[in-house]
Amino acid sequence: MSFYRTLIATVAALGLATSVFAADEAATESPAATTQTTATTTTTSTTAAPIDLNTATVEDLSKISGLTKAKATKIVKYRDANGNFSSVDDLKKVKGLGLSAKQMKKVKAQLTVG
Repeated sequence: MSFYRTLIATVAALGLATSVFAADEAATESPAATTQTTATTTTTSTTAAPIDLNTATVEDLSKISGLTKAKATKIVKYRDANGNFSSVDDLKKVKGLGLSAKQMKKVKAQLTVG
């Protein structure tokens, strides 16, 4: 087992560790390491769920990769003034949002309209 621990430590030091190595290491480490790995997994699955554009708060929208707090604020202000979005593409109507086509595609993958 010491060979595997050394391998994991070397890979982690190089920044190449993957979830497979982390899970293997957690199985051989103390319960605290298992708790830390579980917390990371939970966080990842929580952020993967799309956020409803019509009910999201500024804080919710700020968590989306590609949206800053300022952009999230503009979205919520637009929604409050103009009503709910009928589709995620309606974000193009928000003045000053400044999302490129590539950024828009990335943001659209993380949003939904319910």
